[in-house]
Amino acid sequence: MLPLFPKWLKHCLLCIGWWGVFGFLAKLGSNEASPSNLQVLFTVGMVPLVLVALIRSNFQVETDRRGIIYGVLNGILAGLGSLAYFAAMSLGQASIVGPVTSLFPLVTVVLALLLLKERINRLQGIGIILALVAIGVLSA
Repeated sequence: MLPLFPKWLKHCLLCIGWWGVFGFLAKLGSNEASPSNLQVLFTVGMVPLVLVALIRSNFQVETDRRGIIYGVLNGILAGLGSLAYFAAMSLGQASIVGPVTSLFPLVTVVLALLLLKERINRLQGIGIILALVAIGVLSA
């Protein structure tokens, strides 16, 4: 049985809060700057976090080749996703763009099913179908 409040849930809730405010600020920023400028400024805003991470790890950077590749690929894909997100925000309504783009975990689920051979139960499958329906409803 799962604990009442699993350790990972705190981080999920923090992520939801921070990314929720991020989405709101992205919309405000898209009214003032281009998507490419927002991406540059977004990256500048991450520099202090990178410095803190380096200090906390005693300036030890992962030397495992796979870890380096995954880390760099994550950065590239996050940057490309942010550019697309900022562009979508500049063209659409935050109340619609935010929820639709927040369905990105569907890609994670599909990749986990196909490549990691993870399984989902029937209720989770229904949730995925409803999320896909939500994209259609929100974008109508």
